Amino acid sequence: MERKLIGALSKGYRQRVGLADALVAEPDLLILDEPTIGLDPNQIRQVRELIKNLGRQHTILLSTHILPEVEMTCSRVIIIHKGRIEACDTPDNLLGKIRQAGGVVLEAKVGNDNGAEELKKIPGVRDVVTDGEAEWKRFSLRVESGVAVREEVFRLASDRHWAVRELTQRRGTLEDVFVELTHPDVV
Repeated sequence: MERKLIGALSKGYRQRVGLADALVAEPDLLILDEPTIGLDPNQIRQVRELIKNLGRQHTILLSTHILPEVEMTCSRVIIIHKGRIEACDTPDNLLGKIRQAGGVVLEAKVGNDNGAEELKKIPGVRDVVTDGEAEWKRFSLRVESGVAVREEVFRLASDRHWAVRELTQRRGTLEDVFVELTHPDVV
């Protein structure tokens, strides 16, 4: 690639050249703005690994809207909304502070029962979204932070004689944190 013009390189190679150029001066701080935009999945993984490795020797400020990427690469998170810092902490600490701690997914045959209404009665369940085919229903439960509801969901399904195909925990994400901090009425 050394004989090619930068403009003739793929997006991934241009990203690498830009990063190499920034590293020549061995800066203490690297500011990376959306470093994986336009990259294919293999390149994204390579850039994430590179960011982690660079983070051992440099302070890296990563600006991105791709929050799963932040969870995979960052040790501290700053959430900025409308020019104000809304939060600054480790990803784990931020997840522990939100009112909604992920949720539970239930896939079941509920017969003539209104499964969503029954599930909403469980303490700690904030909301239930239903989808699925006619026979099998998929219920996504939003759950308050610190409240474990899977046993209650299982007990309800057992008591109502629902056939259960799936009952899984979905942990909270930085996306949940961002939404709660920037649009508390949506939670």
